[in-house]
Amino acid sequence: MEARLHSWWQTIKQHRVAIGVVAIVLVVAIALIIVGYQFDWTGFKGYNKVTTTTEITLSPSKITKTEEYQPGKSLWDWLQLLGILAIPAVVGLGAAWYTAQQGKVSDREHTDNQRETALQAYIDKMSELLLHEKLRDSAEEDEVWKIARVRTWTVLPRLDANRKRSVLQFLYESGLIDKGKCIVDLSKADLSRAELSGANLKKANLYDANLSEANLSEADLSEAYLRGIDLSGSNLSGANLSYANLNGAVLSNANLSGEASLFKTNLSYANLNGANLKEANLDDADLSGANLTGAQVTNEQLNKAESLQGATMPDASIHP
Repeated sequence: MEARLHSWWQTIKQHRVAIGVVAIVLVVAIALIIVGYQFDWTGFKGYNKVTTTTEITLSPSKITKTEEYQPGKSLWDWLQLLGILAIPAVVGLGAAWYTAQQGKVSDREHTDNQRETALQAYIDKMSELLLHEKLRDSAEEDEVWKIARVRTWTVLPRLDANRKRSVLQFLYESGLIDKGKCIVDLSKADLSRAELSGANLKKANLYDANLSEANLSEADLSEAYLRGIDLSGSNLSGANLSYANLNGAVLSNANLSGEASLFKTNLSYANLNGANLKEANLDDADLSGANLTGAQVTNEQLNKAESLQGATMPDASIHP
């Protein structure tokens, strides 16, 4: 209920100009009607009193006054009046709508410019660390490691899906997230909803990173270190995860269909609750202790796994 009220209030604030115009028109119309019914000359009553004067020129002269009653305003008259009042209302609403739309476009452009500026600043600063501070050759205890990690953690939440891809690709191509030597630790880093379809992240270290709802379709994550990674709701259709370490990873409701390769993948104690594994290659995969409750997978696929010991099967039974 509170959420609905908040949404209703936000809608009112966004269209307050248009609502104000309508309110003013209504107030003016009501005021005119009320005033109109107080006076005969306005014609809003059910009748109009009309007085005519006739002068007879015969001697002696005589002046005669006659009072007649004519019908008041008809429905058509009311419609005409309302039509006249509606013109400024429609114009006002149209102007308010146009202004609101222009404001939205301007806000989107402003936000996009801010994101692009943040991305370029990040790449510039990281390039300085690589070229001048010798980041690649530094040791874990060096201050430059901490600076690189903090800069990365700070910029990611400010970026959209495609720019998150740019950051990850920059780190990968710069050799900063290699499985052998991971200089920029991405554990808990916000890479959610990142657009990474077809990305090459072979042997990357994405330990404990947040890639929930990311698009990793057709991506190469073979031999990657993905222990504890959050891939819930992500799209991994057709992705190559062979030989990857996904121990303890969260893959609930993830899409691993489209012949995704999990050949010899370590999925021990991974959460695959509700995951789509249709046509996925599970040959020699380690699924010991994994949660497969509600997963879309066949017995034929599971029978090809290296281990299912202690795994929770799709029907919620525990494999011996």
